[in-house]
Amino acid sequence: MGSLFSQVQNVFESGKLTVTSGGHWFHATRKTVEEFVPGLLEVQEFDRLILDAVTWIESTDSLSLLLYFALVFLLPVETAVAVTVTVLFYAFWYFRKSAFVSLLATPLLKLLNLDVLQIGVAALALTFLGMGGNYSGLLFGILFFFLFKVGLLRLLLIRLGADHWRDSLPLNDRVLKMVLVRHSIREDLTPPEVEKLEESIREGVLTVKERISKK
Repeated sequence: MGSLFSQVQNVFESGKLTVTSGGHWFHATRKTVEEFVPGLLEVQEFDRLILDAVTWIESTDSLSLLLYFALVFLLPVETAVAVTVTVLFYAFWYFRKSAFVSLLATPLLKLLNLDVLQIGVAALALTFLGMGGNYSGLLFGILFFFLFKVGLLRLLLIRLGADHWRDSLPLNDRVLKMVLVRHSIREDLTPPEVEKLEESIREGVLTVKERISKK
């Protein structure tokens, strides 16, 4: 779970895993990237590749929160519609964001993910909702702020195993895979052998599960 105010995340490698200080796990390492995208680490830092993936992962929460506040003002007497659309968007983006990974959009998402922007928008929106007497909008705004900005809903879905509902490849690794593909294309390198990359990541997942089961 990320901090409300700390935006910088550190990247750590351990065995077949890479984890950030924000709590995001990837079953890939520098060796994995170099093996399947030869030469990429010569032009892009490993930490940047990981943090680009983190940007897209965290965009589920930030985009959903901003969407709710936009809808609740556009549809002031239809709070239920704003809530429904926000929840549906969250579910869609949570599972499908890897298909939309774009290097051009990454800087914009980094801006939208900024804590100061998210907290500022939430503070202004909640203030105006309260002043305008839209108490249902205010209530859901507070609820969504804690569910999305603090990452509670994403954490809950991970605990429930949502990362494996649609694909044996964890969602974080699917996002990272697309980040590697996009960077390899931009740098005019041979695209990664996707199937072998997935197999390597799956082996990492199984290794971790075996270690946990032995404890």
